[in-house]
Amino acid sequence: MLRVAVFLSMIILGAGLGAGLGAPALAVGEDVFVVPRVTVQAQADSATAAKAKAQAQGRRRAMDILLRRLTVEDDWPYLPQLAGAQAQPAAAVPGGEGESETPGGGLFGGAADSGAAFDALVRDPSAPDATTILPGEDGEAFQRRIITLSDRDLEELESGFEVYNEKSSPRTYRAFITYRFKPAAVRRLLRDAGIPYSEAQTRTALVLPVLQTQSGVYLWEENNPWMAAWKVRPYNNELTPMIAPLGDLEDQAAVTARQALDLDTEALQVMADRYSVSQVIVAHAYLRQVDGEDRLRVRLINAIRESAELDSLDEFNTPTDNIDAIANDFASFDADFIAAKSGDVLAEARFRRPSGNFPVLAEDAIETAIAKYATPWKRQTLIDHTEAALLEASAYFESIGEWAKIRAALVSTPLIGSIQVRSLSRRGAEMLVRAYGDPTKLIVAMEAQGLTLWTETGERWLIATPTTAQGLRNQRQDARRGGLFGRGGRDDGGAEPGFDSGRRPGGAGDANF
Repeated sequence: MLRVAVFLSMIILGAGLGAGLGAPALAVGEDVFVVPRVTVQAQADSATAAKAKAQAQGRRRAMDILLRRLTVEDDWPYLPQLAGAQAQPAAAVPGGEGESETPGGGLFGGAADSGAAFDALVRDPSAPDATTILPGEDGEAFQRRIITLSDRDLEELESGFEVYNEKSSPRTYRAFITYRFKPAAVRRLLRDAGIPYSEAQTRTALVLPVLQTQSGVYLWEENNPWMAAWKVRPYNNELTPMIAPLGDLEDQAAVTARQALDLDTEALQVMADRYSVSQVIVAHAYLRQVDGEDRLRVRLINAIRESAELDSLDEFNTPTDNIDAIANDFASFDADFIAAKSGDVLAEARFRRPSGNFPVLAEDAIETAIAKYATPWKRQTLIDHTEAALLEASAYFESIGEWAKIRAALVSTPLIGSIQVRSLSRRGAEMLVRAYGDPTKLIVAMEAQGLTLWTETGERWLIATPTTAQGLRNQRQDARRGGLFGRGGRDDGGAEPGFDSGRRPGGAGDANF
């Protein structure tokens, strides 16, 4: 009994600390509110004025990048307006070709200067000016408030910034700046604007940038500007975070450009193991120069993807009247993330630009491809604060380490507003969870955390590590609706098997985190 009491006290203490400090909620999601290495450049009457102007321009551009990162493209016309500048249009039309003029050096020219002309960029001219009434899915109208943000407002949303490679003259200023924004303030901004958003990240993928031209294929070569473009700024703050390889001798010995394009499983698995990732993506850029134009086609190709998903929902005896809704949700998720097979194209974009500044073209292509790849993930994990539900949930674990993993995942998931632990045992926890939006979206969010979430009744939800969940599947014939931690049925007038019958919802035994 003493060991059980100590175990439970550790669980409750951990839950209490999570509620008091709030740190776990920021540990996972805070990175998506960081916009790294934004290029800034400005000219003014003095160096001080040029610096202030450049930093303000960079802050506006960073906020625009962040807002688009967190929201789906359908909602971009309704994003808060950034006073003094307008935001970047989409770099390419789905299935079409992006058009822009990018004067400058040769194909393998200098670094991109995407921040210099940011004040000239414009938002969609069809964007509404004030409050807009939009038709809801059920035919009823709902209201969206169009918010305008001044430079002062943006400073209030910022928590800090870091400056790199700063260069100035008596009238000019140039630098790279990483901007950090306040998560709670940005969430409130989007909530006030009536725009659903996502801040859940998938597991990090390793990207291998392969450039193909009429002269050959390039990966590790020094004259591969496509690899260089992926290293200009990090992409691990995206909702679908990606990292580029080091490109050292060990990488070069592990996989060649041709092996990457051929999706050589053995070679790619070596890279996955070296970088400790569960997914490897080949970013294939096919470049042609025709009549003074750079014609670029970019494809993100799935090479390796491991999943924490269970083999089948059917194996958990999901009722027929509930399986259709969940299966429909899983179908789109599977197609884009879990069930993506080796060779599947995850995103594709095409561009035609005047030859002369490939770095800018490459940066646009990368951002467009990542945005396309992230779209299905965003739709699966959108947080809609206009909808909330209280869910009864059961957590299963074989050790305090498994419980800590489950608890950290739940606390850090923005789809969840609050969690009340109602009962505890050495093998599980009964919880009341407040979830925003469609509860089935939690399946996606938990899979990204390496956990399995499912329902057998359509009313009670269950969560465990994949290994523990697989064991529960083998014992499903003993399951009883409402609590699954004992081996027998209820014999205590309603208390869950395996729990202290003195613990009651709302009683002294409850813990919140």
